[in-house]
Amino acid sequence: MMDTFTEQLEVRKNSNTDIIKLIVYLLLIFAVPGICILLGVTVNFYFIVVAVCAFFFAVYASYYLVTGLYVEYEYAVTNSNITIDKISGKRSRKRIISVDIKRFNTLAKLKDSDVSNKNYRKIFKASITSDGDDVYAAEMHLDKFGGDCLLLFSPNQKTIDAMMPHLRNNIRLQFKKAGIEKTKNNKQDIKSETKSDTDKTDSNSNKKSNKKS
Repeated sequence: MMDTFTEQLEVRKNSNTDIIKLIVYLLLIFAVPGICILLGVTVNFYFIVVAVCAFFFAVYASYYLVTGLYVEYEYAVTNSNITIDKISGKRSRKRIISVDIKRFNTLAKLKDSDVSNKNYRKIFKASITSDGDDVYAAEMHLDKFGGDCLLLFSPNQKTIDAMMPHLRNNIRLQFKKAGIEKTKNNKQDIKSETKSDTDKTDSNSNKKSNKKS
């Protein structure tokens, strides 16, 4: 049997809170050389030297913080195993989780999952948004953490298809049902549009007929 491998790379969407935190940190960092300059003028010239050193440190720290705001998540599905890494600023990689997909007890979109009132030993956050329509929640029991854990991530259709053969039957049935319902809704929409177009055509024909009369 040949190994199957699927890879997906997603960029996290920063929230307004993330931007506000960054601005606050930058203000605090650059406040240090400013205070040192003030002390150098009023107290001791030695603080001017400290201010120069603090300024260069602030520039470096700012670059580190700004680039660190760019976060990517890499999902790799190899046979029945999914591995998720977090890449910060395109310079550092951190393993978030590596787990057998067969361990998933549930897998559904976060908005359709009942996870808000549950207590988990560990929550693995690897979704591109915090609560958007693209966030999926997977519950699993991991002995390593001594109980139930939750994975939040944003798999695309290709990744879901790669996981599908290894998911439990109840999860596959849920996805199949959701797909059938989606197809039915699409068909209903098409019928409604067709009916609307037909009504418009009949209306136009009646208007033309009245004009001729």
